[in-house]
Amino acid sequence: MTRPYAVFVGLPGSGKSTMAHQVAELLGLRAADSDDLIVDAAGRSIPEIFEERGEAGFRALEERTIVDALGSFSGVLALGGGAVTTPGVRKALRGHRVVLITGDQQVLLERVTRHPSRRPLLSDDPERTLSLLRAEREPLYEQVAAMTVKTDNRPPSRLARELSERLQADCASIDVGEYAVHVGHNLMGRVAQAAATASSALIVHPPALTGRAEEIQADMISRGIPTKRHEVPAGEQQKHSSELVRAWDRLGAMQMGRDGVIVGLGGGATTDLAGFIAATWLRGVDLIQVPTSLLGMVDAAVGGKTGIDTPAGKNLVGAFHKPVAVIADLDSLRSLPAEELTAGLGEVIKCGWIADRTILDLDPAALRHPGSSQLSDAIVRSISVKARIVTEDFREAGSREFLNYGHTLAHAIEKVENFGIRHGEAVAIGSVFAAALAREAGYPDLVEEHRESFRRVGLPVTYRAGMRDELRRAMLSDKKVRSGRLRFVLLDGQGNPLIVEPTDEQIDRSWEEIGA
Repeated sequence: MTRPYAVFVGLPGSGKSTMAHQVAELLGLRAADSDDLIVDAAGRSIPEIFEERGEAGFRALEERTIVDALGSFSGVLALGGGAVTTPGVRKALRGHRVVLITGDQQVLLERVTRHPSRRPLLSDDPERTLSLLRAEREPLYEQVAAMTVKTDNRPPSRLARELSERLQADCASIDVGEYAVHVGHNLMGRVAQAAATASSALIVHPPALTGRAEEIQADMISRGIPTKRHEVPAGEQQKHSSELVRAWDRLGAMQMGRDGVIVGLGGGATTDLAGFIAATWLRGVDLIQVPTSLLGMVDAAVGGKTGIDTPAGKNLVGAFHKPVAVIADLDSLRSLPAEELTAGLGEVIKCGWIADRTILDLDPAALRHPGSSQLSDAIVRSISVKARIVTEDFREAGSREFLNYGHTLAHAIEKVENFGIRHGEAVAIGSVFAAALAREAGYPDLVEEHRESFRRVGLPVTYRAGMRDELRRAMLSDKKVRSGRLRFVLLDGQGNPLIVEPTDEQIDRSWEEIGA
């Protein structure tokens, strides 16, 4: 699935089409106008379609055309002024980078009266009609917009340059099939935009994020979305079946329907829980993930896997459920404890080993600094690795298992330690163990390189001795086990993962490399 780089909306005369074409040219992209796409599809001009089908018929055709373009066009798309009056269009715009182009009444009026034949709704009394359209449509534009730009009498080329610079600095948007992950700064305002058209919302969050949850709640309420907050315990404790039931009870009290939305605001545990709540309530309602930890941004919130823990192991009960959007605001990392940021690097380095070599070459000191450009680059690269894999294999029938590199032992360590060790730390140890196991199985020896890659960003590479039997029993709960046999993701060189069923002897010889 392909998504537009940006979508422009606004009143007639705002210059959406002109701006779309000029911005697209500056960025080296294609541009399209939904009205032109409609004309091509119908073989009729816009006035002819209005005359033959009426406004209702035109809006139905417009909705079909726009929904199709939102899933197939990769450039800058300008929508007709009235497109947002259709609920289906507003719903389809959720999670897209929608730019509202607005302007003063006189500026717009002067423009729309230049070619009255092109605008059938403005042919009679354009000033009064434009005022009525503004009153009707501006609240809808604001509901779907992620960014607002005011047009004026300056040359369009100058406005286009300013807008293209804002778009480039705004955020990175990474396609993951039917939705996108938005990565950048000052993005919390995007949550309400992604929830546009929802009949109600529940924000799931831990105690430490109450203030941020309240801000999002206020923003959503101001956009007309009735919103409640649902506080859950911190950390892995929230991924218990009792918390799931408590959330269901809250949703029942709210009478949330299938047009509601769940917002997961927090680290990986919160997004796992929120995702499973959304997947199970009424057999599936919309989900917006707002990861606030490094681990959540690069792993837990991306890919549509949700779950809770059981005494038998981590994430053994869950569901596949795609979010509407993932909004990763990098400003959240500035308040993250240093040890949590470091732990999240376990998943980042893992992505370097299974796919993107550039990650392994980034400055380790910069990676541990929440405001560094290298960390931002590593986050985007890690998400891109996961996005590419899960788009190809959403339900983990093949290559998606590669994302579990280091996880077979990591999950076992977490279980044995009763989640007293952070996930990324366990992944680092598990990845070194996987490297040792690959060497024993006859693949390239990357053990020391693994140790160095994790150690230099402050992650552990050894585990306490005397736990082999307990860890082995815990590994047998891993999802990759078949017929009681352990299967591991190993590497036949960097960037070349594969699934291997090692012998007991190969496993036994690998323990020494992590000190276990």
